[in-house]
Amino acid sequence: MLFSLTSKARYLLAGNPNAPVQLLEEYAESEDAHIRARVAENSRTPLRLLLKFVHDLSSEVRISLAYNPVVTDILLGELAEDEHIDVRYALAENPAVPHAILQKLSKDENPYVAHRAAKTLDSIEPIFTTVKQAQTQTQNQAQAQVPVQAQAQPHAQAQLQPQAA
Repeated sequence: MLFSLTSKARYLLAGNPNAPVQLLEEYAESEDAHIRARVAENSRTPLRLLLKFVHDLSSEVRISLAYNPVVTDILLGELAEDEHIDVRYALAENPAVPHAILQKLSKDENPYVAHRAAKTLDSIEPIFTTVKQAQTQTQNQAQAQVPVQAQAQPHAQAQLQPQAA
């Protein structure tokens, strides 16, 4: 860089969704785990850097990766097997994590992780149920309207035909 930025400025830039990829690549190599964590949670961070962050020495970086909105399910699956309890707990409390991973975490060896994953699943189950009910209701309404429309068409044709006097 042309000039030195303060640590706070680098921290803010690393989390900026409009930050240039070149800057994110530079900050991904930072010795400061807080800066790397901000890069890990940035939705603009390239996949090759996200892959690297899965194995970062800092659990803070791996936790931040769990909250990146564009992280792949494969990477989340790797994080679900992380040795650090806080990383698995962060996944377990994130409702954006795929259902299958939350189910796996609900059987985690750590009771806190397992309990948190179960609570997250419980909190999102009503959403899935509501969406499924709405889809079923919409399908039922659509099916109910098909016979009505089919019956209405012959009737409408009969009205259009001239009647014999």
